[in-house]
Amino acid sequence: MNSIHRVGITIAGLVTVVAVAGSFVVQGYVSAQQAATQATAAAQAVAQATAAGSPQTVYVAAPTPAPTAGPVQQQVIHMVVPGFGGDDGGGGSDH
Repeated sequence: MNSIHRVGITIAGLVTVVAVAGSFVVQGYVSAQQAATQATAAAQAVAQATAAGSPQTVYVAAPTPAPTAGPVQQQVIHMVVPGFGGDDGGGGSDH
């Protein structure tokens, strides 16, 4: 493999790393903006309810929790291995 191929593979690897990292940054920015928008809307709803002066029930949508993997269950594998006769560890003589 000559040096031009090595340079090309190196550049392709760097581009891939930058693209993946950039997608994570954009995804984090978008989710942060959505959380800020929900918090602002909730604060405005509470402010309007208290400004009205009369007791009101205000329902605010709770942010959706991140999905979790849940409890981890261990798997038990039960194996039955048949014994073989005539090996050296048997202690007996077959002759």
